[in-house]
Amino acid sequence: MAAVLRIPEKTATEVLLTYKLTKSNAQLETGAELSLEVDNEKMDAPNTIIKYLVSKSADKTELLGTDKTEQAQVEEWLSYTNQSLRGVGKKEIVSNIEKKLNDHLKTNTYFVNNHLTIVDIVIFGLLFSHTKSIKVTSAPNTLRWFDLIQNTVVKANNLTQDFPLVEINLDDVPEPAAPVVVKKGDKKGDAKAGAKKGEAKADAKTEKKSEAAATAAPATEEKKGAVEGGKPKKEKKVKAKKEPAPAAVETDQPVFSRIDIRVGYIKSCKKHEGADSLYVEEIDIGEEEPRTIVSGLVRWYPVEEMENRWVLVLANLKPASMRGVKSFGMVLCASAPDGSAVELLGPVDPSKVKAGDRVYVEGMEGEPEKTLNPKKKYWETVQPELKTNDHLIALYGDKPLLIKTASGEAVQCKVASVKNGGIK
Repeated sequence: MAAVLRIPEKTATEVLLTYKLTKSNAQLETGAELSLEVDNEKMDAPNTIIKYLVSKSADKTELLGTDKTEQAQVEEWLSYTNQSLRGVGKKEIVSNIEKKLNDHLKTNTYFVNNHLTIVDIVIFGLLFSHTKSIKVTSAPNTLRWFDLIQNTVVKANNLTQDFPLVEINLDDVPEPAAPVVVKKGDKKGDAKAGAKKGEAKADAKTEKKSEAAATAAPATEEKKGAVEGGKPKKEKKVKAKKEPAPAAVETDQPVFSRIDIRVGYIKSCKKHEGADSLYVEEIDIGEEEPRTIVSGLVRWYPVEEMENRWVLVLANLKPASMRGVKSFGMVLCASAPDGSAVELLGPVDPSKVKAGDRVYVEGMEGEPEKTLNPKKKYWETVQPELKTNDHLIALYGDKPLLIKTASGEAVQCKVASVKNGGIK
């Protein structure tokens, strides 16, 4: 069965650009929602679709990264696009253009390792409808990069019919700057550099200062006389300006690693007294006391199948009250594409894990947030890329979720029967 790619009108331009660039043989249709169907498997996450199209191309697979380090950087930037450039308002997009993107491109020609990757394609596609917001005064580095991509990717591959070239004047746009290394103690050099920097301004102001001095001389003499004949004026105290607090440093830590998913063991389960569709579970996740977690799984599991069961728990959500009972986490489940089933995730081999073992993705390790900040949308960024495959294995993008065990062995996660289901 041939692959079918459905793209809504005037949206998902980054997916369309990838489709055209890779010369995909998938059948292109206009649809109400973005989706790619391949051999009865449906994908609807933009980055998942994009990575699939690139991976199946004849000569563009290097766009996904040439080694594990690059691939991890690509994944991190793609996660960033989900969080900061998709489904957000114009104000936030402009802020990213002028800050995060412009700052990164100050010393880089491309986003990853200074060569073209799928990150450049995706961000170009996402910014294509916002070109009027990429101004030389506030985002010169982003503007330079945008012009580079439209010429080396769009124009070079004859894609201008779908992506018309934007007229850009690069006369005032700087080249990528090399990081400046200043030697300690080189005060003379600093002074010389400062002097040279100020020469032009000094020369321009000299003539004006001379004229102003000549004009002001008589008035100055009059003021002096007035002061000598009376009491001297008190000098006004100049209040020292408070320096603004330094902005919080945003690290390049992979978004997935900020999510704290742990192995849990359901010790007890009962129906919620105030809601027929909810269970209240006590789950051991390796802490001193079990956590109380509320789940809407009454329709899918009887109580006896819930108790004494290994599960995966999202442990760093902000606690939330559910019908009067505070829930301190969420059990992860996979839902069938047609809504016919919901199944709990668990370890492939429970005998090799213990409560509290962390779940990770290779190449995306890091310290999780203590509590996820809802405004940062970390979970909302990660969740669309979580799914099960044809073999019932849980994936993030195209990489398996792995449990870090005490022995060092990595154990995969799975469900009982839901194939190609979204995880949440």
